[in-house]
Amino acid sequence: MSHRTDEQLVVAVGKGDKGALGILYERHHRRVHSLCYRMSGDPATADDLLQETFLKVLRHGRGFKSKATFTTWLYRVTRNVCLDHLNAETRKQERAAELSQAVEIDMQVPTANPNLEKIREALYRLPPDKREILVLSRYEGLSYKEIAEVCSTTVGAIKVRAHRAIRELRRNYEELENLT
Repeated sequence: MSHRTDEQLVVAVGKGDKGALGILYERHHRRVHSLCYRMSGDPATADDLLQETFLKVLRHGRGFKSKATFTTWLYRVTRNVCLDHLNAETRKQERAAELSQAVEIDMQVPTANPNLEKIREALYRLPPDKREILVLSRYEGLSYKEIAEVCSTTVGAIKVRAHRAIRELRRNYEELENLT
């Protein structure tokens, strides 16, 4: 394992060092995959998004600015890949809905805990921008300051978005509870 920092490695990647990319992948692929999975709700899609993220790191490593930490930059790249995917999926769903008037998406992940399943379903019903705040803060453990850097906004804006996301998540969960 290399003793170089992530920041040194991404600079090397920007200069074409694919070995440095391999080291970054080994260090960070689990957390990137976790974020992709939680944003997409599908393991196979998360695998694809993981690959796309590291391809972007390879292509855009030269654009890394040392003002931010590498992990913040990596979360931003991952976030953008996930949001691009979710937006493309939303457009596909809208087109399918126009054609069939009845598209139903099964976002369930098998689980033995029905409450956990309802929370997951409530989370996947959130719009991507609200879902990402909860995933980054609750699942990935990022601080509001780090999320603000990832999302290129202020801490105050992130706090407001988190509050609104939690409120909508609660409403979604209560709706699901009332269905049973």
